[in-house]
Amino acid sequence: MKLIKHLFPILLIVIISCSNSDNSDNEDDLPVAETFYRGMDLSFQSELENYNIDYKDTAGNSVELLDYVKSKGTNLVRLKLWHTPQNGQNSLADVMAYTLKIKAKDMNFLLDIHYSDFWADPSTQTPPSAWQNLSLAELKIAIYNYTKNVVQQLKTQNTLPEIIQIGNETDSGFLWNHGKVWNEFNDNWINYADLVSEAIRAVREIDTEDHVKIMLHHSSVENSIYFFNELQVYNIDFDMIGLSYYPQFQTKDLAIVASKLNTLATTFNKDILMVEVAYPFTLDWNDDENNYIGSLDQIIPEFSPTPQGQKAYMEWLITTIKNIPNNRGIGFCYWAPDWVAFSGNENTSTNGSSWENQCVFDFNLKALPMMDVFNSN
Repeated sequence: MKLIKHLFPILLIVIISCSNSDNSDNEDDLPVAETFYRGMDLSFQSELENYNIDYKDTAGNSVELLDYVKSKGTNLVRLKLWHTPQNGQNSLADVMAYTLKIKAKDMNFLLDIHYSDFWADPSTQTPPSAWQNLSLAELKIAIYNYTKNVVQQLKTQNTLPEIIQIGNETDSGFLWNHGKVWNEFNDNWINYADLVSEAIRAVREIDTEDHVKIMLHHSSVENSIYFFNELQVYNIDFDMIGLSYYPQFQTKDLAIVASKLNTLATTFNKDILMVEVAYPFTLDWNDDENNYIGSLDQIIPEFSPTPQGQKAYMEWLITTIKNIPNNRGIGFCYWAPDWVAFSGNENTSTNGSSWENQCVFDFNLKALPMMDVFNSN
């Protein structure tokens, strides 16, 4: 997810969907997920902890965030990694420090490598500044060496991720323009596949015990079938499909969401993790920042922008994921549940947050009813 200050983002991604109905798995050998992931993306915590934000439980008692969300059922924490951060946040040092806290709580860790110095999403996949003048051959070497170094350092401190995401919302490819697969670069799929494969090769060489699962991430439930169908021919060595679902940017038709998820499962035989989800508990705001969602035409009609509506939405989503065929729905990850209004870094939040009405804490920093769904069966 990319955050643009004072600008309400528009993501209208129009891709013609097509599907491959060939199912190569034996029906008798269908997988059963060992863990249903109830995750949170807590990438802001390395900064927010500096402000001593007073998060509270539903009774108004102050809590330590990581202890509290674990006690409520969260079993996965996602962190994003930027190569050479423009604002000093989300560096490898930040990630490594916070992973020690995650592992100390015996929680799972998902590493989201953006392969950029700042936000990467379908509209912006800018290579790290250190890589911008590289040839394709040089870029393959760079992504391999960088990925291998990151994974090796995490392994050395005994915080190897359970899941590694190769790129963030890579609908349009990544590492533009060598790995771009949109518009005039639509014949670049082999370059994208080769770059991704080099990153995966680096992970596999360090993770010799096959501990890490590899994810590829698409920003749109309704348009992702086309993307993964294009990749089939390259036989990329990945384990799971990661998807974002933000109703303000995508279909609000619940039947379409369920249908597309089911088609993905039966077509590609990969586990599916809804790796970025969120929903508002109000359309109001608690600061001077424009929010990403703030009007009734952006929400799903069945779920009101209220604390109970937010909870009901998550209950529907969890049920939908668990009903994905062949046991392929393995969980969800709530994006920035902690990014409440505060006065912080100008690249993150100046006197506020563009996300505070989608957090799992209200404007008084009390936990919302939605937290109960993390403990649901």
